[in-house]
Parts: sequence; structure tokens; C-alpha cells
Amino acid sequence: MLTASRWYESGSFWQFAITIVVAVAVGALGAFATTRASNPKRRLTYRTLANTSLFVASHSQTGALSVTHLGTAVARPRVIELELKNAGRRDITATQFHAGESIVFDLRAQVVAVLEVTSSPDGAVAPAVTLTSQVGQIQIPPCLLMRKQTVWVSLLVDGSGADVRCVAAPLVDVQVRQGDAIPVGMRRILTLMVITLVLLTAGVGSMLGYVISARP
Repeated sequence: MLTASRWYESGSFWQFAITIVVAVAVGALGAFATTRASNPKRRLTYRTLANTSLFVASHSQTGALSVTHLGTAVARPRVIELELKNAGRRDITATQFHAGESIVFDLRAQVVAVLEVTSSPDGAVAPAVTLTSQVGQIQIPPCLLMRKQTVWVSLLVDGSGADVRCVAAPLVDVQVRQGDAIPVGMRRILTLMVITLVLLTAGVGSMLGYVISARP
């Protein structure tokens, strides 16, 4: 028991143990940063900014208003605003569309028309958006989506306000998900928090080792 009490009360032991833990943490953080820098991820996010009916309930029931497109009546007109964002750190090129297949979205309502396709920043080319042979679906064929490029698609549909779904995303080495991406600034803050935690651990460990070694 005396022998055991000496090793776990030894300041040198705790200094050595804490040094090992901190070294492993710093090494893991460094390896993560190196891997992240050498293998930047490609991410494509999408979300529905608006899915708005052009009628209020009373209008659709009484027929007080009507909407037509190219002479055809639209019974339940809605405007959908769809946003696509290259949230990764590299361009998404046309060659990453596997076998030349398109990204497909299901609007779950009959698509009457693609009203507008815009893109940001200046100089970024907006992709083509066309209808598929399936009712209620649109597609984006192989194209270049530049780093930090955002695309907004406005559509007129006839149907209910169901959520838009991505039903096909044949992209190689590209993560596709619904919802907004974590902002770059937030990712940097999280990284700084991890580094700060490691440094605090090292500082507390050194102080603890000094206190234990200084005990009579």
C-alpha cells in the first residue's frame, strides 16, 4: 500500500501522464487539421426558402381569383423558392456528376413553369433547370458549381404545400444534405474552442503536477 501511494501521489508521475495526454491531443488535432487541409470536402446543401400559395383559403373556395399560365388555369397555384449552395471548399465540376446523370428534386406538386434561376456571386453561371418526364420533378444536369456559389430557383406549381425532396444526387465525392451548412465563421470558432480546450488542459495539468510535487 505504501508503494502504491507513492506512485499516485508523485508529482513527476502526474506531470508525465498529463504531458502524454496533451501530446496525444495536440497530435490528433494536428493530424485532423492536416487531413482536412489536404482533403477539402465538397458539400452541396439545399433548402426551401418559400412554398407560398397565391390564394388564401377564401379565394380558392369562392373562385374570386384565378391564375392562368399560357392560357391554362392553375387550380392551386404556389410559388416555390429553392436554394442550392456549394458549401464546400472546392468547386463541384461537371465531371463529378456520375455517368452524366442529373440532380433531381421532387416538388410533390405539378410544375407549371420555371420562373427564374439566379446565381451568386457575380461571374458564377446559373445552372440549367428543366422538367423531367416525371410529374412534379425538376433536374439540374451536369454543370460547374463554383466554391461558395448559391443558386436560387423560383417555380410556379399547382398543388399542396408539401416539402421539396432531393430524390437523386449522383455526385462523386460530394456530400449532399438538406438544410443550411454550418457557416465558415462558426467552424473556425469551433476549431479555436478545441485548441483553447487543449491549451487549458495543458495549463491545468502543469499546475496540478506542480502542486502535487510541492506537497510535503
